[in-house]
Amino acid sequence: MNKLKKNKDNYKLKVTSMRNYRSSVGITLISLVVTIIVLLILAGIAISLTVGNNGLFSRAKNAVDIWKNAELEEQEKMKNFANAYGEILNNIELDENIEENKKPIEEITGNEKTNTETTDKEGNRVVVPAGFKVVNPDQTVNEGIVIEDVSANNSDTVGNQFVWIPCTIDGSNNTLKYDRYAFTKDDWVYAQTKLNEKDEDGSYKIQRADQTSYYYHEAISEQEKQSIERNGGYYIGRYEVGCDTKRTGNTVITEIGKIKSGLNVYNYVTRNEAKEISERMYAGKSKLCSSYAWDTSLQFIGGTYVINSAGDNYGTNDLVNTGYHAEKNIYDMGGNAGEWTTENYTYDNYPYAIRGGNCYRTAKDYPSGSRFYGNSGLVYIGFRCTLYM
Repeated sequence: MNKLKKNKDNYKLKVTSMRNYRSSVGITLISLVVTIIVLLILAGIAISLTVGNNGLFSRAKNAVDIWKNAELEEQEKMKNFANAYGEILNNIELDENIEENKKPIEEITGNEKTNTETTDKEGNRVVVPAGFKVVNPDQTVNEGIVIEDVSANNSDTVGNQFVWIPCTIDGSNNTLKYDRYAFTKDDWVYAQTKLNEKDEDGSYKIQRADQTSYYYHEAISEQEKQSIERNGGYYIGRYEVGCDTKRTGNTVITEIGKIKSGLNVYNYVTRNEAKEISERMYAGKSKLCSSYAWDTSLQFIGGTYVINSAGDNYGTNDLVNTGYHAEKNIYDMGGNAGEWTTENYTYDNYPYAIRGGNCYRTAKDYPSGSRFYGNSGLVYIGFRCTLYM
């Protein structure tokens, strides 16, 4: 009896446990399904918010595009501002140059602290260095504008005179080109040719008809190039460089060179001494005449002077004082003394170029356009100075 009752109670317990298990499993499955459904809904919402037309990615892309457009717009505004600001500055500088650095040619006294731009009576541009005045304001550039040193910085150079040579580096606007030129004439044994071939220094070779194994060459100096570009011209000494003492033999170099009329020719100097004396006159501005300055000045003078310098001191066998014969206010580039330049020659024994003729020769055979080779042993050679700004 008791056993039967016990079995019955166990059966009831099992049935109750089974019902409880089934109920628990059912609740768990329902919860899982609900959870999945909720997650799917949330995932759909998240995807929609992320990749839709108004989604996160779309909004992020739009934000990047807006930022880029704003940056480009800002750059354009800054560019326009910079251009406008630069134009304002240029106008201010132009006004200052006009106000401070331009004067009528007759009003330049030499007391100006900076280079002064002016024009001749025909409107041709001239730039006058600080410390110089114009000697002949009534003349024109084509006639030869002369400036004179009136500064008190160095009493030895007061009275030095130079002539303005208008030119440009590239010969633009039909202006005279600052360059080396070859000069020739019929039946002239010393005729020159400017070859198409360049030397190692980048300059064109110039060769004489009687010396085909050698040639003349010279690279343009940066000082000359920049000065011409900035000022539209340069100055060449009005006279051969002179000195107070007549030089004979190995006279010791003590005097500063002077560019005035009526002086003894500063001869009995080597090419390097001529270079040193020229640079000493106006430190950083004056130079021994280069082939560029010499040739361009002859082109400025024009006419037949370059191939027949009649009128200069030829055939007297004696140097005369500076200021013998002028062409466009430039004296004796032909005769009196041959002149050292900074041009070079490729013959080792005669490595330097000498320009113009001299009192021992004739105007016909040794005109201002002549090129000759020399060494430091030639004692009758003088020199000419140029001035840049």
